[in-house]
Amino acid sequence: MPVIRPGWDSYFLSIAKVVSTRSTCPRASVGAVVVSEDNRILSTGYNGSPSGEPHCIDVGCDMVDDHCQRTLHAEVNAIAYAARAGVSLRGSRLYLYSDPDSYGVCRECEKVRKAASVSLAAF
Repeated sequence: MPVIRPGWDSYFLSIAKVVSTRSTCPRASVGAVVVSEDNRILSTGYNGSPSGEPHCIDVGCDMVDDHCQRTLHAEVNAIAYAARAGVSLRGSRLYLYSDPDSYGVCRECEKVRKAASVSLAAF
């Protein structure tokens, strides 16, 4: 019997869904996977506090104008991790998974993604 493998988009979106389970803000579970042109994972990120900072699930959300000030979005965390690790994202693409109650891609993340030369593959 032939093995049916998922396409690249399905594969990376399923990984982004698993990454989203690490989210530390109870308001949304979002996962991001940044992939090279040759389909290699370069970075992942989820919505949560910067490394070393308190998490919403531990100390509560810091809300201003309906936005949590404590949390970085998954896309920004993935791009920031790559920058810290010295990984170039030029020409890469982003896969984003968000739970059904989340809002999708925000304008600020869109600007950061474009500034890092990362295209949006699927969400």
